[in-house]
Amino acid sequence: MSADSPYEGRLIRLRAREPEDEPQLYTWFNDAEVTEHLSLRYPVSHAQERSFAEGTTVTGYFAANFAVVRKDTGELIGGVELKDLSPENRSAVLGIAIGDKRCWDGGYGTDTMRTMCRFGFEMMNLNRIELEVHADNARARHVYAKVGFQEEGVRRQALYKAGRYQDIAIMGLLAGELRLE
Repeated sequence: MSADSPYEGRLIRLRAREPEDEPQLYTWFNDAEVTEHLSLRYPVSHAQERSFAEGTTVTGYFAANFAVVRKDTGELIGGVELKDLSPENRSAVLGIAIGDKRCWDGGYGTDTMRTMCRFGFEMMNLNRIELEVHADNARARHVYAKVGFQEEGVRRQALYKAGRYQDIAIMGLLAGELRLE
């Protein structure tokens, strides 16, 4: 990881979202393979993606929403956010999507998680970051555990998608628990 920039990991860099990201987001979030483990269940229009992109261009404490780009090419590969921030509790909920399937299983998701959590702890003074993950998403759960997240519980049959009810695992990470390697 770069010691110089809170926005850089080994493989990725976090940057502000730009309206020009919309066409790529539209493609990813209408791809069933990309959205399989996301809560999205309906097609996304260009207008919806433009509205989302325009609404996430201002980044701050209550909306820490970033595009994820490869450091070597500058190419957009996904997005990550810290949302539902609670200043009193110094906590936030993390969401991540690596939409570029060419980057799956290449360490980009792990590096994004480490970089975003480091940013949350060091730049936002968070004490706790949590996330929800489909209980049957073994690849994501492996990445989250590798970074230091611990399973805290399961919301049984909490999501109905693809003709079945699915369990949602709750995982949490406290300041000091982040594994940087």
